[in-house]
Amino acid sequence: MPDNVVFFMKAMPPKVEWPQGTKAVVLDPPEKCGGADPLCSTAYSKLYASLKGADGRVLPNLLRKYKVEGYRPSFVSFSAGHGCMSPFLTNAQDRADTQAVVLMDSTFGGGKTGYVAAAKDAAAGRLLLVSVTSDKGSSDALNNGDYAFRQFVLEPAGLLNMPPTSPVPPMPKPSEGVFKQGNLWYYRYADAEAHHWELGKLMKPVVEAHLLPYLTVSGGGAPGARGGSILPMLAAVAAFAAAIAAFAARRRA
Repeated sequence: MPDNVVFFMKAMPPKVEWPQGTKAVVLDPPEKCGGADPLCSTAYSKLYASLKGADGRVLPNLLRKYKVEGYRPSFVSFSAGHGCMSPFLTNAQDRADTQAVVLMDSTFGGGKTGYVAAAKDAAAGRLLLVSVTSDKGSSDALNNGDYAFRQFVLEPAGLLNMPPTSPVPPMPKPSEGVFKQGNLWYYRYADAEAHHWELGKLMKPVVEAHLLPYLTVSGGGAPGARGGSILPMLAAVAAFAAAIAAFAARRRA
């Protein structure tokens, strides 16, 4: 069975116990930005452009470039990684071939049609999407990733009123709530408790709480196969229970 590969954008892989055969790969944009932050969103937009094929797909070229063809891809994107992550997710086949996406306050600005499509897919259980935001309390989409996620992803996806739920350990409880629909998770931290530049502290917890269990359950399979659903497992359990009940009924007869 093909193994898992997890691509990281503007982030380093945390030290966790990855499922056997998992590769963690840091994506390196071909051109850096000038100024204090060489890994700005423009650098990741150029990464997307450099990988986009004539058919509009990115994933085949990405897997080929990093020599992980046949692996099942997932993504972890922090901050400016949205320059690649959102346009990548606009392609339906690339989304279908993606297992999971973790966004660490990686939603700034508008035009997030790829995220909208991915949110809908995740809510329907077709992939895992976890968004962790730091809310500055403003309505400035260029500086408040939490506002941008609500305004330009959840609202157009029809998911603004997701039901509240509890955080999955070891994720700390955010003061502004946790929300879930299907495989879509949304953690809202106030800026005072998890400032944007401090979200690296939540990288290990979110990977342990959500990504590792999802990769373990999905357990390989060719790219394009939807991973992470527990429906097959539940069906097997139900079938086993039915067989036991039938056997018991025959014994009583």
